[in-house]
Amino acid sequence: MRLRNMMMITVLAAVAVTGCATAEQPQLTGGKLVEHSAKAGAQAAIEQIIKADKGPAWIAYSVPVIPGEHHMCCYGSARITGNSACCGSCRLEGRDHDVSFGNQVGGCKATLASVFFVFMRFENGSIRQVRAFSTDCAIDAAGSTTYWLQDVEPAQSIAYMESLLTQGDSRRGESDEIVSAIALHAGTTADAALERLVQPGQPSKLRGQAAFWIGSTRSAHGLDVLLALIKSDQDREFLEQAVFAVSQNEEHERAFNELIRLARQDPRHEVREHSLFWLAQEAGHKAAGTITDAIENDPDTDVKKKAVFALSEMPQEEGVPLLIDQARKNRNPVVRKEAIFWLGQSEDPRALDFIASILEH
Repeated sequence: MRLRNMMMITVLAAVAVTGCATAEQPQLTGGKLVEHSAKAGAQAAIEQIIKADKGPAWIAYSVPVIPGEHHMCCYGSARITGNSACCGSCRLEGRDHDVSFGNQVGGCKATLASVFFVFMRFENGSIRQVRAFSTDCAIDAAGSTTYWLQDVEPAQSIAYMESLLTQGDSRRGESDEIVSAIALHAGTTADAALERLVQPGQPSKLRGQAAFWIGSTRSAHGLDVLLALIKSDQDREFLEQAVFAVSQNEEHERAFNELIRLARQDPRHEVREHSLFWLAQEAGHKAAGTITDAIENDPDTDVKKKAVFALSEMPQEEGVPLLIDQARKNRNPVVRKEAIFWLGQSEDPRALDFIASILEH
């Protein structure tokens, strides 16, 4: 007898969804939900399902989510009828996906929930895609079958997703979907998994993805991991991604101070350049002193040029006067030229007046 016939089947087609209340099961419409126990182990349950059903279909379950307000849903998709109060909707077979942290998402308050939902799309015996949804996201299954796993242990969920990353199956979809799902798991098991994924020896793309997620979701611990790697790593591409990840850390004051330290003291000009850039992006006028200090004192001309560019990335009311000051007073002709170039790109009236004054004289 086929596995599907041995399970309790709940048909959810044409069920109207009302409201955005936190739930232990997702808000599904237009599809079929098949309940299945994972008490024997998540991997065993998943393998049993994809062996019995060629798909395409989905496997889904809930696991504890990291603390905070999160919204994982879609953008650019129509809301499900009757769901106008909800914080977004998704077509399960669609590709548009949005993961947000913070209080507001498109005018809707993000959800403070204890769990999130992992969805895995499978076909012909292999997992092709992994998606994460918050409990406030209404999901249009559009005729698809979803196997709902009960009693999934978070550590088993993480271990299975890590195994997907080592399989090298290009049909599985983007690895960032898997890494982000791992990062959304609460607990030290997920911490350890992200640390493994960010270490030297992992594929470069995977390391960069893990760096972003460990930086943006693991607070002080994530910052410690990134700073240790930046200190010892020599992979230029990874260093750029790691510095960016530092700028995204929620320990804002400490991350800001660490970026200042890197911009001033790191012996590698690439690290100083990237730190200056993200200081300008994240800190605005607070970073001005570090950036102008680099323009004046860094021995590397490329770093000076990057610092001038960093001024151009600051809010115009702060950056334009600083660029004018550099263009007017700096003794280095390369710096003056760069400052004038970025003033010309700004289209700010003050910049145009300054450039006009140069031409007039």
